[in-house]
Amino acid sequence: MPLVTTTAGDLFVMRRGTTGAPLVFVHGAGGSGRHWGRLFALLPPTVQLIAVDLPGHGRSPLAGPITIERYAAQIAALHQALALPPALIIGHSMGGAIALQLAITTPQIVAGLGLIGSAARLRVAPALLDGLAGDEATRQATITTLVTWLFSPAADPTLFAEARAEYAALDPAILLADFQACDGFDVRNRLGDIHCPALVITGSDDRLTPPKLGAELASGLGVPHHLLANVGHMPMLEAPDQLSELLREWLATLA
Repeated sequence: MPLVTTTAGDLFVMRRGTTGAPLVFVHGAGGSGRHWGRLFALLPPTVQLIAVDLPGHGRSPLAGPITIERYAAQIAALHQALALPPALIIGHSMGGAIALQLAITTPQIVAGLGLIGSAARLRVAPALLDGLAGDEATRQATITTLVTWLFSPAADPTLFAEARAEYAALDPAILLADFQACDGFDVRNRLGDIHCPALVITGSDDRLTPPKLGAELASGLGVPHHLLANVGHMPMLEAPDQLSELLREWLATLA
């Protein structure tokens, strides 16, 4: 079944299917919905897949200030605009923070959480924030460093080049604001308020949200922690086969 594109709730959306339990995929800081393409090709045709470009990313216009809470509200508005039943929210990194925020503030629209390379607290290295706020040369050097942190050393080299091009093309203010929003995110004391099913996945080589943080998130939610061996921060790009297998198994338990 082909992907179709549309705009809903002021967000650009890529969608496959209109029936079945909906899975809403939310990308991480500086990313876009394109990150989910490899994964979509591996998931069952019987599930409804929706990938969104957050405001100011990909093909969605910027709308208002950038915070995790506001991003969550915009995903909730998208859910309403598409008239979806409660959905499984699959979030990567910052997208996982948005998914957690949704489960806390609008639990009625969340049937479950898929949290990939994410954590209940997303501290960002001060050097990274300072570098992204610096002059052009400093910013470009910081982006180069950031990209080296995204993937396992064994990852396909083209992934590094694609990530660097994507970050470099994004409005610098939006990229910085994304990471600032992550740095201010902390719901460790709210995990007990989340009662929906959850799947927590971390790459063993993740340098941005190390496995320790994934394990803490899983423990706080009372679910197992799944570790992908020799995989970095971007499993949906680096190891879509392994990630799709875990998602398929999880979907089967929910069915």
